[in-house]
Amino acid sequence: MAEANGCELTGVIAGLEPTRYTPGGVPRRRFWLEHRSRQNEDGAPREARLRLAVILVGEYWQRHGPELQEGGRVRVEGFLARAGWRGEARDRIQLQARSLESLD
Repeated sequence: MAEANGCELTGVIAGLEPTRYTPGGVPRRRFWLEHRSRQNEDGAPREARLRLAVILVGEYWQRHGPELQEGGRVRVEGFLARAGWRGEARDRIQLQARSLESLD
């Protein structure tokens, strides 16, 4: 059985990085998503806040990357992966987007 890895978040685009291209010429864009919500933790309310890098690659970039704007509210769904293989990037996670929906 395959391991489960899925994540869906809503939030505000807090920062956009320029589009970059992989060595194979595939477009890739990273943006920063700020999320705030109230969650229930063991029967008590808790405020959940986070800032997470979201990566759009290839088809997902072509569909959504060019239209992204800072301050826009979005819902993003995808899977979590490490941000890199060297240095401190090995300990950071990012969300690899499979779908993106504007909430504005």
